[in-house]
Amino acid sequence: MVMQHLLPNQMELFLQYGLAIFWTVTYILIIIQGFKDRSCGMPIPAICANITWEFLFAFVMPFHPLQMIVSLVWLLLDCVILFQAVYFAKPEYPPRLLLPAIFSLLVIALLLHVGMIVEFHDQEGKYTAFGINLMMSLLFIKLPFKQGLQGQTIYIAYYKMIGTLCASVLCYSLYPDSILLLLLAVLTTAADIVYIVIVHRALHMTKGSNVQLAPTLRA
Repeated sequence: MVMQHLLPNQMELFLQYGLAIFWTVTYILIIIQGFKDRSCGMPIPAICANITWEFLFAFVMPFHPLQMIVSLVWLLLDCVILFQAVYFAKPEYPPRLLLPAIFSLLVIALLLHVGMIVEFHDQEGKYTAFGINLMMSLLFIKLPFKQGLQGQTIYIAYYKMIGTLCASVLCYSLYPDSILLLLLAVLTTAADIVYIVIVHRALHMTKGSNVQLAPTLRA
């Protein structure tokens, strides 16, 4: 696929910094809220997919100095989120079951990343990145029904969507002929909007009420 540049270089650089900043803030907010609520604000499959992608493009096949640094920062933050997932899940899932499951997910995610990179000749990891993003957005929609708003805030939802929009516009500027990337970007944005609506609705339902969120949403 031939790389194009529909937008000026300065605008593309602005979008690169935008996606890096907003996604970094998203991770930090997830960590802060996770420790506050003693919960994990990101689904484990998404964490494993993120960590393996970030490991690949921080250490194995970095394609740009800025991306390498950002990937390393994200990797460290995701490791903290993974720690939260393991630590706060102990009462519900024994470590002897949870740890092998996480290890299996990490291996599977890594193999899928490598397979897609080779199959699509994707040295920038764009297909896997947008695939992860769509999976994460869909899994985030399920979170309020599973654990209420534990580990989540409306700010996380908005920052995540803005970071994804920056990445989507940048990707379209570079690869306007890719129907697959366009579909992944549009579907991810739609899922992010649904998640924001769900979180807003959940906050409205719980305002002034002591009823637990998850049972209310299931009704």
